Amino acid sequence: MALPSVEGRGARFDPRTVRQRYDLIGHSRVHVPMVVDVARRTFLWTDLHLPPSEGHHSVARHVGELGRAGWDLYQYFSAGRTTLWDLAVWHAAARTDEVAVSRGDALVRYHRAAGEETAAFADRIRTLRTLDEQEPLGAEDGDGVAATERAAAGKRVLLALVDGDAAPEKVSGTVYRLLPGPVDGCGLDRVTAGDLVAALG
Repeated sequence: MALPSVEGRGARFDPRTVRQRYDLIGHSRVHVPMVVDVARRTFLWTDLHLPPSEGHHSVARHVGELGRAGWDLYQYFSAGRTTLWDLAVWHAAARTDEVAVSRGDALVRYHRAAGEETAAFADRIRTLRTLDEQEPLGAEDGDGVAATERAAAGKRVLLALVDGDAAPEKVSGTVYRLLPGPVDGCGLDRVTAGDLVAALG
């Protein structure tokens, strides 16, 4: 997840406005909840609990060990791991010949070419390369929500969303969403990330 630029921050941070929070509770005495990469302006949730017997209570005294733990975690979890985006793309490419992706600035569509294998189709979608159609988003589209609703309305769909803000009309099928929203009440069968993984088998 990228952090906003310094120039983009104008308001005071209010933790009550965070939709997905991480509470620092538990029995561990030494806890590393996240690794922050200041240079890249990214962070990685780790939920690391270290045994107090190894004496990591003093960050100054154990900065080398904690730094090494952070580096190892970042290397392990950020290099070549399957993402929810990958899962959604694999499912979409395997289920249909037409996929629409809301990119933020446009709604782009991919159509399976004659003889195109599922893996090649999925790779083209996953990397957002060689699209077949592009519909620029206007101010009325609200970060792609309205365009997503138009693209899905009246169809059987697999909808994969970060925010559950889109609620297409007369739609059937399946939805995966990270954060709840109006999509929860539009008649789609909701699945979890675990369901998406299990269905690949």
